[in-house]
Amino acid sequence: MANIITIENTRFIFDTHFSGDPNLDKFRSTQRYANLVIPDINLARQMIDMGCNVKLTRPKEGEEEGFEPRYFVRVVVNYESEWPPKVYLVSGDADPVMMNGDTIGMLDKMWIKNVNVQLNLHPWTDGISLYVKTMYVEQSLEDDPFAARYMNREIYGN
Repeated sequence: MANIITIENTRFIFDTHFSGDPNLDKFRSTQRYANLVIPDINLARQMIDMGCNVKLTRPKEGEEEGFEPRYFVRVVVNYESEWPPKVYLVSGDADPVMMNGDTIGMLDKMWIKNVNVQLNLHPWTDGISLYVKTMYVEQSLEDDPFAARYMNREIYGN
């Protein structure tokens, strides 16, 4: 079994909980986590065969027609680890910025365009947990008319 899974060109589904603040989580969890879409059905099936807890979205009542289910998994970000994750925020043309335990909670309040991630597999008695090893999170700037102006300040001579 491979110890690393790479998922590219994906996104988060549902709310993220990178802050780890129990007051912001409906289950009062202190674990930093997110649910990540698995865009490739073959990878989803492979992960199921490996023992990962892959889930499938279901339509809400009355929204069944035309509903396309998506596979997703819960991924954990553990900064208390001996090998903490490397999470980078990518905004426009600016260089990626490495986040840490104090800054990663900002992702909970951002519109995210794309995610590329490498996950460490950690077997437990109940299955396999997925821990972020490396993740690049691309912020969506499409709704921000000022983002391009301030993202790469060298353009304006500042």
